[in-house]
Amino acid sequence: MSLRKILRKHRTVDDHYPFNLDLVRNFESLVLDSPVTIIAGDNGSGKTTLLEGIAAAAGSILISGEHMEQDHSLSPAFDLADDLQLIWDVKTRNGFFFRASDFITYTRSLAIMREEAKEKVEEIKQRDPYSLEVLPYARTFSELRDLYGDGLGKRSHGESFFDLFQARFRPGGFYILDEPEAPLSPQNQLSLLAMIHDMTKEGAKFLISTHSPIFMAYPGADLYEILDGELMPSTFEEMSHVQLTRDFLNAPDRYLRHLLE
Repeated sequence: MSLRKILRKHRTVDDHYPFNLDLVRNFESLVLDSPVTIIAGDNGSGKTTLLEGIAAAAGSILISGEHMEQDHSLSPAFDLADDLQLIWDVKTRNGFFFRASDFITYTRSLAIMREEAKEKVEEIKQRDPYSLEVLPYARTFSELRDLYGDGLGKRSHGESFFDLFQARFRPGGFYILDEPEAPLSPQNQLSLLAMIHDMTKEGAKFLISTHSPIFMAYPGADLYEILDGELMPSTFEEMSHVQLTRDFLNAPDRYLRHLLE
């Protein structure tokens, strides 16, 4: 196990984001007893903001490998991180903070990097087939090919997302995933859960925000729901997303009849 507990060590009084969010104002602590902890809540409830603050406090890198400080949009996360204390059993250097919104940007940057390395290799070889100048570019191209095959951009959005996680997960890491289900079909959500389960057997720990009842059903996960600005422990059966999804599937006409009027 890695991160054990997140505490509010002091409370900044501020009417600006992120401290004006009810969830941030009310947050006291979060205990990560299970290898997988899941947080659910409506859009705008503050779950992403909380995860960003925890990721900043943990020193997490982004899925791209960049430090969070390099993304200026995340500066409020470091303001919140100053209020937080993280208690570790073992501080891990493995892991990352993933936001679904980062995925497209990252895959595009990988495609550009791979193509530039390939073009540079060809250019140098044409100029001098024996030049050692080619080595760093060849290494970059080879490493990207080994990690991602022919390229994430040549596969569907969901497939490339899944490939990315397969390439980046490491044993013993601490992973913060913000709505990882966004580009995934239900079948691929189950596949990602299977991958997560395999990683927990190798000491990894996950903190996940999600709207997906499939993720909420992960066996043994600690579930929390944001209700009225409070982070509340819950069960699968009690989760609002689960109840609404079940009710809709049992009687879709009841929810959609106004569309037919």
